[in-house]
Amino acid sequence: MPFRFSRCITLTLLMVSASSWADTTPGSSVANQGIPEKGVAPCMSCHGPDGAGMAPTAYPRIAGMNAGYIARQLKNFRAGARSNPVMMPMAKNLSDKDIEAVSAYYAAMPIPAPAAQPPSGDTEKIANDLVQWGDWSGRTLPACAQCHAADGNGIGAFFPGITAQHAGYIKAQLLAWKAGARSNDPLGLMKSIADQLTEKEIDAVAAYYAAQAGAKPIPAHNTAAVFIDTPKEKADDVHSGDVHQQGAPPAGRKPGESGYFQSPLRDAIAETPFGDAVRQGQAIFQDTNTHAVSSRYVGNDQACGNCHIDAGRLALSAPLWAAWVDYPAYRSKTGKVNTFIERIQGCFTYSMNAQASSAGGVPAADSETMVSLTAYSFWLAKGAPTGDTHLPGRGYQRLEETKQGFDPQRGAAVYAAKCALCHGKNGAGVTDADGHTLFPPLWGAESYNWGAGMHKIDTAAAFIKHNMPLGLRESLSDQEAWDVAAYMNSHERPQDPRFAGDLQQTAKKFHASKFSLYGKHKSAKGFILGEHPATAPKSQQKQ
Repeated sequence: MPFRFSRCITLTLLMVSASSWADTTPGSSVANQGIPEKGVAPCMSCHGPDGAGMAPTAYPRIAGMNAGYIARQLKNFRAGARSNPVMMPMAKNLSDKDIEAVSAYYAAMPIPAPAAQPPSGDTEKIANDLVQWGDWSGRTLPACAQCHAADGNGIGAFFPGITAQHAGYIKAQLLAWKAGARSNDPLGLMKSIADQLTEKEIDAVAAYYAAQAGAKPIPAHNTAAVFIDTPKEKADDVHSGDVHQQGAPPAGRKPGESGYFQSPLRDAIAETPFGDAVRQGQAIFQDTNTHAVSSRYVGNDQACGNCHIDAGRLALSAPLWAAWVDYPAYRSKTGKVNTFIERIQGCFTYSMNAQASSAGGVPAADSETMVSLTAYSFWLAKGAPTGDTHLPGRGYQRLEETKQGFDPQRGAAVYAAKCALCHGKNGAGVTDADGHTLFPPLWGAESYNWGAGMHKIDTAAAFIKHNMPLGLRESLSDQEAWDVAAYMNSHERPQDPRFAGDLQQTAKKFHASKFSLYGKHKSAKGFILGEHPATAPKSQQKQ
């Protein structure tokens, strides 16, 4: 709530009688009258009687913001964790009770309609790409929507709503993070992102969100975290040039600077019936559990895009383009040769727990869901050498075991510091009002079941090390990745679909690996994992 004191006092005299919210709710006194005896000016002086802020002076919109977020910023100003020459002394004179009251007051306000016009032309395209997709392969940038929600209305106390926010304010904050003038972002995430954005991109994103209508933010109860950056490691196993006995890749499909295969650009999807199937496949991939076509086959809050980053494009994150050319193939998990369709059906069985869905099982090979997903996979792999089972970037990059092994207890501390921010203290993740998964649940009834590949600690550790936290890839140490993977998979989840009534027989047959805790490790409740698998109450089961 930055403002210039003298200007604010003048504006207060003009505005104070206009506020319909004055003296009607707790916190209204601070918002509309200030606390003169403490030298605290009224918030409305600069943020307006409706909390909309002022675009010309870049005073932010605070109406409808999450109360926890507002309170956190005020406490940061008070403690000096966020710098502003006016707000710091003001906040210093606010008690915790004052802060909680005024935060709740503004959170209860409706979000004013945006006054800005949406960007157009190149600016619109730049903004849409960054907001919806980010730039994973180029700069490991997650989409803005990943943390601020698809509608930009924010998530909990750490990811603010930025719709209907003034472009000048958004730009000022991004530049402040970029310059190091602001540093109270959790895990250093915004600093990492802002550092990689050009001024043109900052202008585009700011203009985009300033023109979006706001709604109430998504409540979330997450744990604050302190994050220490470590240097990023360069990925090995780089592929360049022609593939042996396959000839030169088609024009435009040669590996880029990373050395990995490049899928066609997203805007290259043709306006044809096949292109329609590809677009629908991409949409299903990103929102499998809520998409109108695929949701009936999903028995939890998981989506394909949770484990296959950048909509199945990102190398070393099990990209679809590498999987497409790898099948048909023999799989030890099934004991037979599987087609690509069977492989995807397996994902529905294990990762999305299709048994608990309204359909009661996986989509058929000729279903609209499967046709769309295979069309999308085929399109992503356009130009990749069929049958190249060693295509660089396939699967997850292997993570060598550490001398200390893995320990769920050590992992609990890593989780609290680096993961709970997004996935919650109880691992339940975050979904929006429409059920779209923003941060997937990591254990419990809505997570993947005991047959999914991610339940194996080595697989989870590799994924976490090279992809998490979002936007800060390669920032966890190898030991942290191993330990937090063990902690994550030391909790109950839905039963292995291959369970035939005997826990130890199932564990012996399918979970003999030391990287599986199923049938061996005791949960926090004292039960052997798999003994009391997580199930949703009948009233909450997927319809």
